[in-house]
Amino acid sequence: MSDMLATGGAERCAALLSTYFHKNNCKVHHVIVQDYVEYEYNGELLNLGKLKNDNEFDVINRLKRFFVLYRFFRKNKFDFIIDFRVRSSQWQEFLIAKLIYNAPLLVSIRSYMIELYFPKNKFLANTIYKKSKKIITVSKLIENRIRNEYSYNQLQTLYNPIDFDTKENLANEVLKIDFEYVLAVGRMNDEVKQFNKLIETYATSQLPSKNIKLVILGDGILKHTYQKQVNELNLQEMIRFEGKVSNPFKFMKNAKLLLLTSKNEGFPNVILEALACGTPVIAFDCASGPSEIIQTNHNGILVENQNFEAFKVAMNKMISNNDLYLHCKQNAKSSVAQFSLENIGTQWLQLFKELN
Repeated sequence: MSDMLATGGAERCAALLSTYFHKNNCKVHHVIVQDYVEYEYNGELLNLGKLKNDNEFDVINRLKRFFVLYRFFRKNKFDFIIDFRVRSSQWQEFLIAKLIYNAPLLVSIRSYMIELYFPKNKFLANTIYKKSKKIITVSKLIENRIRNEYSYNQLQTLYNPIDFDTKENLANEVLKIDFEYVLAVGRMNDEVKQFNKLIETYATSQLPSKNIKLVILGDGILKHTYQKQVNELNLQEMIRFEGKVSNPFKFMKNAKLLLLTSKNEGFPNVILEALACGTPVIAFDCASGPSEIIQTNHNGILVENQNFEAFKVAMNKMISNNDLYLHCKQNAKSSVAQFSLENIGTQWLQLFKELN
């Protein structure tokens, strides 16, 4: 189960794994709760989002979808249920755990903000998660935090996969940009990515004077605020907003650097994807993920968390020290080979065998 098959890292991971499982003779079903599909996937799809009716009383509509889900799980006998969803409604999750799920459950925790997944009430959390055969985390830091705060033993880290072949094909598409640039990517519906501070940091770095522009991919309610900030800095010619694009990989391949200034992450796919495209990364050592991908001066630079002055120094260093830059660029792709879809998919299949 996932919230949708679009926009996010959890959803992309669910879609990628479905293709791998299907290739390895597993029968796959997807259940999504929002009617939003943009990733390629394999398997049968139950789209609960299509059952939403804005003209119908919300409680009645929820009950209808609940009973559709109930019948779906009673009709099908699954070996495993993998749940990629964020769990924002504690009592809804309690009912799903008690009344809906009827097969071994593998819960995927995809953010260091574990309050998105676990109720503060430990009794309620234990009731929801006690059926879980495994709690799968996407970073060791998340795994350790859950173990320390909830004392669960059924924890295991399985990293996000990369489909190198697909990304390479997309990265090789022609990009009609004739200038040097660094790249930032992310949704703009909250301040987690801190694009406002990145813009300030870029403005005071050496990059504008070297005619290296900043390109930002993504969309959201804060985009206008960021554009206004750029106008006030008189950097309209140096900072470009490309919006949400169908193929970010050609932007990644042609960028000099990927920049990540997030407050927090889970296991940021954008870092993996940029490195897979051969582009070095500068990122904060935020919780969690970057420290398990980036090796400073090998495939990029890991910066002290939330130290924007140090981030600026790292940007200047990578642009001015060509030997270091070329060294990191040469190592970028090979540094993430362990995260290939084949390797991560094999780990999932091995887990299924161990739990069967």
